Amino acid sequence: MVSETKTLVNESSLSIMLSEAMQLDRIEIPSGTVLIGSSKFQGGRLQLKVSSIEYGGSIYPVEINVYDNDGQPGLNIPYSPEQNAVNDMVANMSQTSGTNIMMTQSAGQQIASDLSRGVVQGVSGYFQKKVRQQKVTVKAGHQLFLVPKNN
Repeated sequence: MVSETKTLVNESSLSIMLSEAMQLDRIEIPSGTVLIGSSKFQGGRLQLKVSSIEYGGSIYPVEINVYDNDGQPGLNIPYSPEQNAVNDMVANMSQTSGTNIMMTQSAGQQIASDLSRGVVQGVSGYFQKKVRQQKVTVKAGHQLFLVPKNN
């Protein structure tokens, strides 16, 4: 189960709390142990993978894939055309901002104008990338299935 509500972007991590004990070789990992899953968006789903478990002062390498309640690998990401349209509009507004600067008379004014245009374009480019970045919020308590890769 997801242990905390968190907004995830590509290549971020999510805390997953075991609701049941699990067996890892000859070691029993008790319920309540928190595992960390790394995320990546792929095929309209948020893929999560646990690559190691820290327990009792030791780190154990594992390959565990996370499945959603629908039995499919990764978490289902609901498609929202309204949110995508708003994100595209804001990103396009930031793309066109700062490009209409009038020519000035002196060299000093021209240099200041070029510098300010570069700053505005840099900030708007950064904002555009952040707005278009895919995000999903996973709520605490969401039930997940952990499936070892070899099964």
